[in-house]
Amino acid sequence: MSASVGFHLPPRAVSRLDTLVDGIEANPGPLLNPAAMREATQDLDVRSAIELLPEGMSREDLVGILKLAMLTECATDSYSAVFQDGAERFDSPWLGRFNERVWTPDEHTHYTPYKFMLLSLGYSEDQLDSEMREVQERQYEHCCGRSPVELTTYGIIQEYLTDNWHGMISQLLKPSAPYAAKCASMVKRRETLHTTWYREMTAIQVDENPEMLGLVADTVLSFQMPGTQLVPELGARSLEWMSKANVDFSRVARDFVRNFQQVAGSVKRAGQLFIDLAAKRGMRVGPVPLTTARQVLGKIGGPGYGLVGEAVLDKFGIPRPTSEFQTGPISLPPRMYEAFRARIRGMIAQRVEVAAILGEV
Repeated sequence: MSASVGFHLPPRAVSRLDTLVDGIEANPGPLLNPAAMREATQDLDVRSAIELLPEGMSREDLVGILKLAMLTECATDSYSAVFQDGAERFDSPWLGRFNERVWTPDEHTHYTPYKFMLLSLGYSEDQLDSEMREVQERQYEHCCGRSPVELTTYGIIQEYLTDNWHGMISQLLKPSAPYAAKCASMVKRRETLHTTWYREMTAIQVDENPEMLGLVADTVLSFQMPGTQLVPELGARSLEWMSKANVDFSRVARDFVRNFQQVAGSVKRAGQLFIDLAAKRGMRVGPVPLTTARQVLGKIGGPGYGLVGEAVLDKFGIPRPTSEFQTGPISLPPRMYEAFRARIRGMIAQRVEVAAILGEV
């Protein structure tokens, strides 16, 4: 776990974050309505979905998918306490306000539709309540650092992956249980908003203090979904179930890279972040450890990291920002310089391993 060494935000960053949270508080968007779902429990019956599951997916798989959603969402207070502690420890009331007034009450509603879906599959309310209490009482050990930038980075990844989980459930249920699918989609949309908000918070912190990129990288490296700890018997099967549901993993990878390119704020800083991640994972470029390559690129500065950033975006099929221009040596014609850059960029892209950026899946 990171010691959050070097965390510092200038006053301008704090002002921008306060303004961002003010806007979120003023317009958090439509929240879920658990009372309305309780009144429509008959429409949350998902028994008919079992016959229309993808090939290779069983009733037990669907139960596991729904239970993982319900049990991880019901443990909101465990995660909330970590964010509140970080906000207080690092004197960041903007994060505390967001966590207490927006995120936590929002997340408290997210387990609701899945409980009703599981009731329709034959579980008793007492049984489900008992399972939820058991998870809520487990000791949650946060995987990452507790400085605000580490917490908001954690939030990006956790909320984005949860967004995909609820989206997967919605797609599984849509053909046979449209209201249940709609409720899962409603949860997904809330997680999409949370991802966006955490990304904006992280981007502001990095923009105002680029040294925060190191803490962002540390968080990506140590990240674990809370379900793997609180519900290990189900969390360990998440990738298996995503494969059975035909989740597009290449899209997930592109979104991951796109999110962190936006956090970095520029192609150059994105290249710096991706090199840092790969080096800390012990990756190599041929016989050269990336720790050595990182030292060389650090001496070259912007152009070196910019090439890496462009190559990674190309590798994952993400359009490069057109507003960023590279200028070559005054003695080299621009077209020749760009041809040279394109050749080097292509060589780097060929050697970039997905695991260097995303880790082993």
